[in-house]
Amino acid sequence: MHSIDEIDTIGDITIADIPYLGDGIYRDLDIRLTLDYMTRRYVAPVARHVDLTKATVADCAAGFGWLSFAFLLAGARRAILLDLDAPRLDAARLVADRLGLVERCGFVAGRLQDAPLAPDSVDIFASIETLEHVGAGNISTCVDAIARCASQAVLITSPNFLFPVVSHDTRLPVAHWLPPRLRQAYARAAGRGDQDEANAFLKPWHLLPLMPKFRPVSRYQTFETLAEFDRFYPHYLPYGSDEPARHRRAPKPGQRILHAALAKTLGRWSFTLAPNVASLWLRRTK
Repeated sequence: MHSIDEIDTIGDITIADIPYLGDGIYRDLDIRLTLDYMTRRYVAPVARHVDLTKATVADCAAGFGWLSFAFLLAGARRAILLDLDAPRLDAARLVADRLGLVERCGFVAGRLQDAPLAPDSVDIFASIETLEHVGAGNISTCVDAIARCASQAVLITSPNFLFPVVSHDTRLPVAHWLPPRLRQAYARAAGRGDQDEANAFLKPWHLLPLMPKFRPVSRYQTFETLAEFDRFYPHYLPYGSDEPARHRRAPKPGQRILHAALAKTLGRWSFTLAPNVASLWLRRTK
């Protein structure tokens, strides 16, 4: 697997002039550090089990394509970028072109559950912080589609409904456990009414459709060992509008202790009680 640092041209790439991307909060992203984050958190764990040089990756929702590009730069054969937001995909295409990767990419605008992918047609299916946005009635259908299309590995992250505080919403304790009207009233009372996106968060059993075909192998989010989790820090988190806040030197207070305790108790099923159902699943051999 290639290192991002080995690719000298990345430092010369600019994105601030790309329509849609350049107009938003991510126009100032550090591209090299963004790709490094994607590589170390997602690509490297998968590459330990899957030969990337022969692999096709489906990435939904792909956003501006950073995860797909990290897979391709690490040696993956092809990436299929799926996203509901067509202008975002257009921006991703321009980024891919500037990185010299566009010929190894496919771009599909549409919903995950409608993805035009045949059974076992992609080696790796990645769904990063996506399933909480598809709507409660579509979660199971989306997971079914992922399980059907993937042939070797599935990579999933999404806030865990069972955890008292979740990201991608108001971050108010237990707010997501309330009926919609109470949830909205709680958010307004706390001064976060504009942050209530009415997201439907995954319950661990939503991932049951994966089990006949795949088994979870990661214990510490996407990592298999505590040492790997520790080596992930420091890193650059390519989300949010505050550039200084993107630089993470250490886990949040208590985060390492929590993940270590969950892994010791639940092993590869630690994601069921973790703040995020982040997990890597591999094809069963028996």
